[in-house]
Order: sequence, then C-alpha cells, then structure tokens
Amino acid sequence: MPDHTVDSILDTLATQRQRATYAAVAGVVNTAPRTLMQGRPRDPHHSWIVSKRTGQPTGYPDDQVAAELTERPEILGSREELLTWLSQVQ
Repeated sequence: MPDHTVDSILDTLATQRQRATYAAVAGVVNTAPRTLMQGRPRDPHHSWIVSKRTGQPTGYPDDQVAAELTERPEILGSREELLTWLSQVQ
C-alpha cells in the first residue's frame, strides 16, 4: 500500500475533482480531523477536503472554494472509501 500524505491526497482530489471529508483524509494520514488543515492556506486547491455535515470546506470564503467543488455529488466520507478510491484512480 502506498504511503499517502495530505498533499498527495489533495493533489489527487483536485485533479479528479472529488471531495473527501476531513475525517476520511485524517484517517488515512493518521492525524486528528481538527488539526488536519492547520497551517495550510485557504485556497481552491485545499478546498477539496470538506465537512461531512455541509459538504463544504470549513471557514473558506466563497472566492477561495474551487468552482468545480460540487460537480460530483458524492463525498468520500470514510478512511476505507478514500483508500479504495485512491487505489482506483492512482
């Protein structure tokens, strides 16, 4: 199984225009969802990791959310879903 980082996951999510929840990504990289994006910019590239409740990135101004964010209705919501999806697209 390849090692995944927040950056590699973000790159794949952005390229594929696919959202994943903070919890799903945090589960893959073995960190807490609340600290996952700490120190990272709030920009369109980073907006693909979203809240399970809203489907949107938390605390992002509208102009910093990827325009294509809601093209796909599906949101990868668990560690297992995200890992399966990553193995299929990489």
